[in-house]
Amino acid sequence: MATVYLHIGAPKTATSNLQAILARHQDELLAQGVLYPRQCRHGDAHHVLVADLIDKYQANPMPDIWYGDFPRGQAWARLQAELTAAGSGVHTAIVSSELFFGQSINLERMLGDIQAALAGHTIRIIMYLRRQDQLYASFYNQDVKGARQWPGNAYEFYETHQIFQRGYDAIVDLWGEAFGRDRIIVRPFEPAQWPAGDMLTDFCQVTGLPPLEPVAVESNDGLGANQLYIKRCLNHVGFPKAANDAVVGLLLDLCPEPPLRQVRYVNKGCYGRLRERWQQTNRRLAATYGGGPGFFQADIPEPGMVPEHQLLRPALVQFLGQVLAAGQEGYLGAHRGLFARAALLVVAEQGLWDTVPAADRVVLESWV
Repeated sequence: MATVYLHIGAPKTATSNLQAILARHQDELLAQGVLYPRQCRHGDAHHVLVADLIDKYQANPMPDIWYGDFPRGQAWARLQAELTAAGSGVHTAIVSSELFFGQSINLERMLGDIQAALAGHTIRIIMYLRRQDQLYASFYNQDVKGARQWPGNAYEFYETHQIFQRGYDAIVDLWGEAFGRDRIIVRPFEPAQWPAGDMLTDFCQVTGLPPLEPVAVESNDGLGANQLYIKRCLNHVGFPKAANDAVVGLLLDLCPEPPLRQVRYVNKGCYGRLRERWQQTNRRLAATYGGGPGFFQADIPEPGMVPEHQLLRPALVQFLGQVLAAGQEGYLGAHRGLFARAALLVVAEQGLWDTVPAADRVVLESWV
């Protein structure tokens, strides 16, 4: 029976890049006895495995966008069939989805299903952990930008998202209790702790894979400060998830600005309390799984060292003008009403009535 490595993330640790590399090299890996399963994938990743568990154990099923044409409820059976068909010619299998890491509700029952589905195989769990302040900022930005279309602020995001309901150490403990602590591989998402600063080399070494060549993948930069707020307004108004990429493309054209890097979305007091909690978690991780005294070599910055997320009024005013011009020129197409509603929400929330002439507001209202 094969050794199955479950690469469970975490999110925002170059998972999409790694999955693209494994999918691109799947034939040459198979020739060397390593299976990157094809039959339970939608795209390059094995997200449908987790989506089926969410459908079974959580109140809100995953949207169709996570499945594409893949039939619901069949992912684990297809994985079992592919592992069986591979037989003795495969000594290692890699299953990869960062959605595993994001689950908190009924996780214990999900882990029981995974154990049953992979019975007879040696299971090892590998996860890369990004420093919590970086994960929080990047994941919030991505959930606003992406098809999840988060409409709320960063405080609501942290308090309600499953991934933040348990600390890293508690998540690792749960997986360790299910599969054995000696089967858990925890790596920092920190180039200073990788061979030659390369994550792909690190992943291949810890899983025993042959060296793999990187592949070119599309960058997935976060949104800029004002883009992030405008996208939240678009999300609040609401539109189909399938149109998300097209809407983001229009937003980037109407409000060009560089993506945010290191930024603090909450006030200093809240950030400080989170920082203390995260540091305690990291000291415990370091004591169990190695690394520096705080697991990561670079410490979490103090609140005063991180700039706070701020909107620029002139950029928002310029965006409103761009929406009017683009809508009149037909550039927004079927999304003109959506952008008009979002623009009016920006005006109302940010008190920009004095910057938008009444005649222009009438035009925007006529598009709603």
